[in-house]
Amino acid sequence: MMNSIFFINGKEYDSKSNYPEKPKLQIPTTILSQQLRHLSQYKPLFNSQKEKLSDKVKEKVKEKVTEQLHKTKELTGKITEPIKNLIPEHENIYTIPNILTFTRLITAPVIGFLIVKQQIWYSLALFTYSCITDFVDGYIARKYNMGSIVGSVIDPMADKFLMVICTACLAHAGQMPLFLAAFILGRDILLGISAIYFRYISLPPPKSVTRFFDFSIPSAEVHPTTISKYNTAFQMLYIAGAVTKPVITTLIESQYIPLLENSFDYFGYFVATTTILSGLSYVFSKNAVKILTPQKK
Repeated sequence: MMNSIFFINGKEYDSKSNYPEKPKLQIPTTILSQQLRHLSQYKPLFNSQKEKLSDKVKEKVKEKVTEQLHKTKELTGKITEPIKNLIPEHENIYTIPNILTFTRLITAPVIGFLIVKQQIWYSLALFTYSCITDFVDGYIARKYNMGSIVGSVIDPMADKFLMVICTACLAHAGQMPLFLAAFILGRDILLGISAIYFRYISLPPPKSVTRFFDFSIPSAEVHPTTISKYNTAFQMLYIAGAVTKPVITTLIESQYIPLLENSFDYFGYFVATTTILSGLSYVFSKNAVKILTPQKK
């Protein structure tokens, strides 16, 4: 092979020779320090520009956040205002329908006491008062828009309370057969137990006593069957007749009393039959109970 010859800085080198290292640039220390001091003069200017930019960004962000909060507050007000109008903070429970219903709750035990003590006229008078006020309070609430949440709860409670007390006291006084009283009270007890059962199985986990009584959580919905509605009316008629019968026997001739007793007995058998059918309708009907929350297996 032929050797190549190079000339660097007037000196001759061939391809086998070592090339000299590239000379490094040497900057005097004094010149470097002077340049650094010169650049340091612009540091306050850079910092001031940076601070101004940061302040502008902060103000812009603050304006955006304030504007968004204002819009959110305005939107929340538009949404919640109709709800506040629908649900008053403090419901007025001292309305005429509610007062009448409360009096029915109070008089129910008094009626039972008078039935046991054979005070037939007084018991009939108070029972008649309860029946009349049951109609009047509902009429006033509908006509004058006096319905309330409390009234929707205590009105059916007063009806059931009166029926249970009268049934037990009439059976104790011998004015109602024990088997019929057992059917009426037994049906109500079984329906109450069923309501507790369906409430428990429809309650989403975790199950607790607090959540059990928290009725804002969806539960089971009970739809009264047709036979059940008729049965309730027949039961009320029978109880009204049982309270009224002792008074009627004092006003009619003695020869008509056996006919009255037999007719009332047959009506009692009829009520017992409808009571049994009513209880069975809740067992075999597919639409009587609707689970609002799907069961998790």
